[in-house]
Amino acid sequence: MRNKRVSAPPKSRGTSFVPGSVWWIDVSSTDPARSRDFYAELFGWSYQIDPGPGRGHYTTALLNGRPVAGLAGVPALARRPVAWTLYLASANIEYTGEVVTQWGGRVLAGPVDVPGRGRMLIGMDPTGAVIGFCQPRSPGTLHTTGPGSLSWAELNTWDGPRADKFFATVFGYRQQQIGDGIEVDYTIWSRGGRTMLCRLQMNQDWAAPDIGAHWLLYFAVDPRTGTDAAVDQVLALGGRVDFDPYDSELGRIARVADPFGAAFALVDPTQRLEPATDLAAGSARVDDPYDD
Repeated sequence: MRNKRVSAPPKSRGTSFVPGSVWWIDVSSTDPARSRDFYAELFGWSYQIDPGPGRGHYTTALLNGRPVAGLAGVPALARRPVAWTLYLASANIEYTGEVVTQWGGRVLAGPVDVPGRGRMLIGMDPTGAVIGFCQPRSPGTLHTTGPGSLSWAELNTWDGPRADKFFATVFGYRQQQIGDGIEVDYTIWSRGGRTMLCRLQMNQDWAAPDIGAHWLLYFAVDPRTGTDAAVDQVLALGGRVDFDPYDSELGRIARVADPFGAAFALVDPTQRLEPATDLAAGSARVDDPYDD
């Protein structure tokens, strides 16, 4: 999200099983070894390569010994452009696939059994964003606290209301508008009082018309390093910068990509602008939607 007046989204402290919660993230690459080097230098990740047959040397990224992401030599379950993929927890993967299809989405691949993860499928919502689903076989292990880990996930789409309705149907999310709904159409998705995800409606004032709907994953940077220095490091490591660092109520943010084109965002949540007080009448505001 760029230059938007919204309140700060979540800092989760780990993954527990709640349908619709973030369960896993991974990134595909045409050069897994170089991708490992890139993220190790940027975030301090170490790695554990799965030796199991059929896993294609799938790599689990670790931060202080805790899993924070996966890296795959080819896109998991289906061939698609190099990208980060978000996986949401499902209590019944077959039923989730049926609901996705019935409400205008598509199942692109699966469900299939993935050793060590559970049953997984890759789908597409009705607005065109690719999303993964997982029915896990064991308690969640994704670590989402502190620098180098996932801070939050945000759906960028041209049809916010349709995305809101679709995901509310699939997972029973409750949506709360925290922009003005016009110039800034930004919703928080929650379930059972727990914030899960964010949704931003793109507009032509800042997004190119040919950008399709997509999920953007935000990774926290060490405040001692800061977003600007992290961006310099991305460039030095062969990545690119899509949006230069800018200040927001969420922190200092930049949108970047790894050397193979997988886009993600960097955020220093300690560098936040003061909340704006001049939003349009009727705006929904909360001090911190992720503060339970």
